[in-house]
Amino acid sequence: QRVCRSDQQCKNTRGGYTCTDLCPTGMTKGANSTCIDIDECRDGTHLCRYNQICENTRGSYHCTCPRGYRSQGVGQPCLINECEQRDTCQHECMNTPGSHKCLCPSGYRLMTNGKTCQIDECLEQNIQCGSNRMCFNMRGSYQCIDTPCPPNYQREPATFCLKNCPPNDLECALSPYALEYKL
Repeated sequence: QRVCRSDQQCKNTRGGYTCTDLCPTGMTKGANSTCIDIDECRDGTHLCRYNQICENTRGSYHCTCPRGYRSQGVGQPCLINECEQRDTCQHECMNTPGSHKCLCPSGYRLMTNGKTCQIDECLEQNIQCGSNRMCFNMRGSYQCIDTPCPPNYQREPATFCLKNCPPNDLECALSPYALEYKL
């Protein structure tokens, strides 16, 4: 037969019994029969993972991640959040498990460095600047620049200036065969 309340423990004594209060979960009886907190972080009974920080609370504990890391949930190790590091992406950064991904605004494309965004208007809009001019891509725009050929050279494809040399012309033979404009 139950003689003590549900939050008490019954203990037999000579000729009778005593009811002692039970401590809530995460607490234990101290020397003077008062409930004291169990420090799960200190006694090693916590379930925090190797790179998590255990923080004791009254009657429990919780696991946190160091600054720059994010939690994957209870019992899971912390992951580094590369997006919180400085200069990770030019625009928006999306953290992924074990890595990150840089995102660009609409109309821009991620460059090969995986960090910066740009649109090449010269290429995307097929800008034709006209004869002796070249399209140069700039941040957010483009500019047509004069690129005339030197004297005695003729424009071949859009980026070449060629000089036709007559046979046995020593001055022509010693000069460069072609000039190419590189971007």
